[in-house]
Amino acid sequence: MLAGNLGLVVLAVNPIGGLSIAIPFAVFELHRPAWLALVVGLPFGYVQVLVIDIFWTQLIRWPWWNAFLERRRSPRVEKLVASKGSFWLTVLLAPLIGPWLVMAFMRYAHVPQRKVAIPILLGLCWNAGAMALGCAVAPQLIHRLLDR
Repeated sequence: MLAGNLGLVVLAVNPIGGLSIAIPFAVFELHRPAWLALVVGLPFGYVQVLVIDIFWTQLIRWPWWNAFLERRRSPRVEKLVASKGSFWLTVLLAPLIGPWLVMAFMRYAHVPQRKVAIPILLGLCWNAGAMALGCAVAPQLIHRLLDR
């Protein structure tokens, strides 16, 4: 049981996949209610943002980190950086390109975390909420379809 809960935490904190993997793991493997997986997973999903924000000064000293950010630039990211943390753009892009990468580009653009914290968290919430709802409803729908 402890290993499963630890696995949930590790998956939620993971920058690759994060809550998109942690919530189904909690629901289908650990047999937790979807709402509990959502409530437990969200704070751990936000840890990525805090890590980038706290360690930013160390990260920008590494040449490979700057090269990584430059390789990830795209018209979408340029629009995000140019917006200096526009609320709705940040809400939409946080779950799509990853909350940690959004925070990295915001710090790269000298936008403080306090300006983008709520939009990033809201983006995580709608994405994780949709994932939790899907995990709660999909098995029942599949069961109904197979019983016909």
